[in-house]
Amino acid sequence: MRQDEVRRRFLSLHRDLDLYASGGQPDQHELDGAPIADLWRPGEYPGSGDPCIHARLILNHPRLGTATDYISSPVYHADVAKRWVRTQGQLIRLGRRDPEGAQAIRVMEYSDVDRAANLSGYRRPPSEVEPTMPMGQDPKWHILWRWFEENTWNAHDSMLVYIAKRWKQSISTVYVNTDSWVKSKLRQLESERADPGDYNAGSNYN
Repeated sequence: MRQDEVRRRFLSLHRDLDLYASGGQPDQHELDGAPIADLWRPGEYPGSGDPCIHARLILNHPRLGTATDYISSPVYHADVAKRWVRTQGQLIRLGRRDPEGAQAIRVMEYSDVDRAANLSGYRRPPSEVEPTMPMGQDPKWHILWRWFEENTWNAHDSMLVYIAKRWKQSISTVYVNTDSWVKSKLRQLESERADPGDYNAGSNYN
């Protein structure tokens, strides 16, 4: 899957999860166009153990059409009463339940850090670019930013994710604690990339 497709996939997923968190539901048009998992049961995604749906038959799938022995991508939200689940890839309607699958559907556990990682295209950097001293004291922080610029969709958010993961903090805490350094970095980048005749360059983050 191409990176632009992966990005659209995660943007769509988190837009829907925000809707469900506020009490919203898929509309009838979305449900009518969703594939149907028939004779389904809760399962685990091979290799990762993430919660997913196994179905003896999938109908109306955008890529597979009608196929047997279907395994969904990880499940992030489920409404069994209304007979649908939202997987990482798409909305799926639930048809008949497999009599052998009586266990409850599990869903992915994800935090604000996981969300930011998904939406920024975060990748773990190689150890040789990781700083060993605090911001402002180690030039590797600038090297790390450059690495995120070249290897993720959003260097700023990827930097926040990196710090949150490394020091086990929430995104909001990291945002507050790094605000001064990040603003300084953004001013530097704006100045470097500005038209030489633009005397306002670097002023947007004062």
